[in-house]
Amino acid sequence: MNRIVWRWDEKDFGFRFRSGKGKKAGEYYQARRANEFYVVPASQRKLPKARIEELCRLATEPVSPGVVTNPWLNYERDWDWIETDDGIVFNYAGCLEREEIERREDEGVQRAMELVADLVQHPQPAPLTQHLVRKIHVELMGEIYPFAGDWRTVSLHKGNGPTKWPIPPGGIQPLIDVFERDVLTRSPVVSENDNEVFAYASEVMNELIAIHPFREGNGRVAFIIGNLVLMQNNMLPLTTYERHSYEERYFAACEAGRLQKDYQLLAVLLAEWEEEAIERWEAVHG
Repeated sequence: MNRIVWRWDEKDFGFRFRSGKGKKAGEYYQARRANEFYVVPASQRKLPKARIEELCRLATEPVSPGVVTNPWLNYERDWDWIETDDGIVFNYAGCLEREEIERREDEGVQRAMELVADLVQHPQPAPLTQHLVRKIHVELMGEIYPFAGDWRTVSLHKGNGPTKWPIPPGGIQPLIDVFERDVLTRSPVVSENDNEVFAYASEVMNELIAIHPFREGNGRVAFIIGNLVLMQNNMLPLTTYERHSYEERYFAACEAGRLQKDYQLLAVLLAEWEEEAIERWEAVHG
């Protein structure tokens, strides 16, 4: 399989060329292999007509292109619904390669962490708000997905486990309002007692993960918000992938928080991860 070089700066959804004229014209989008393209029906196009016309002027029709089946499911619905049969969510370049998506998501983690690090430099500790949660998600996913910063509109079921996050009758917003009122408004939490810090960071992370407000990136947003709490207390930030080092314990901690509002299991994990982060830092800096 050839690696596709996507025009990420264009955010063109994989658009490559137009063939035909008038009502018979078709827009072709890059598929997984070189010189393979798929067609999106006019009724399902996601780009405005002016943008399509602009891209048509930039694109050149390839010689003998092969046309394959459209890989996207639910293309006729809203952004949240569109994905491939193997779960790749519709993205700004129509990218079908998981490796490339993960690389771009890692870059988003760096942008979101830069935002948090900047907040830590402010003279007064920044409070946690739902606006900040959305802003972090935009930094994390805004260069990849069109729904960055928006509450999800679809039910989620991640991996092979039993956990599902349905859409409540009133949508995500009421849950976020309660989360902000009961949890976020108690921030900023700055304490000499490390256990208090870990307990609050765990509560914030657990409640956010329990809601799962976004289509993608919920675990990473939770870790980044948790990092802000830690860094406001002069602790080292954790990586968003720490959860993979004790995956079973992490999932169990998330379930305890979701089902029983028991935040202690995750608080203990955060303390352990912080200790490991200190050991890594000392190994490098002495």
